[in-house]
Amino acid sequence: MVSLELANKWAMLSCPKWCKIQLTRRVYRMKYRKLAMSSLHSKEHERRKLMYAAGNHTVNTYPWPYRDEGFANWEEEDGENYNLISDESGCVIRYATSYCAWKIYELTHKWPKKKTSERLDAKRWVQFLSEAGYKHSFSRRHEALDKDHAYVGVKPDEGEWGLVVWADSGEKDGEVLVTSYVDKKFKAWTVDPYEFTWVLIR
Repeated sequence: MVSLELANKWAMLSCPKWCKIQLTRRVYRMKYRKLAMSSLHSKEHERRKLMYAAGNHTVNTYPWPYRDEGFANWEEEDGENYNLISDESGCVIRYATSYCAWKIYELTHKWPKKKTSERLDAKRWVQFLSEAGYKHSFSRRHEALDKDHAYVGVKPDEGEWGLVVWADSGEKDGEVLVTSYVDKKFKAWTVDPYEFTWVLIR
């Protein structure tokens, strides 16, 4: 079992702020990402998935070490000497985009990948998911959410960067139960489906 201290060391060495050698950064980025991928097959993750599938959507299936608040918990800096930690899709961890990218991977075993150099802000996710092959998007006025399918909801006008949420339990009493990350914290809550554009994942 890799310690949190070692995982943080790998994360630091994947950033230009602490390592100027690009090849070295790439190696350490692969190392911490491999930790997250290995958790997909762990007993702990299987336990969490079963609880979630049984209807307990307060269970966070986002992988370790990404979900650990002690992992890469430094003040974030962007730019030339950035210290941002990203997942396999290129999304910064413990944000809504990374969580939803993980849920897509967890369901399909395929990471959504961007085709352009644009940032992966949540407000651009209808375009991003379309480029990744998920082209069926709709507003609630035209189509209902079904419990036998999984969706990403996109609300581009939420704050500065927009919001994306994960939904896979359908509608009930005019609301949809969603999960995501808000202010870098996992959250499960209900939303008005009319406020989002929905992208069908499966």
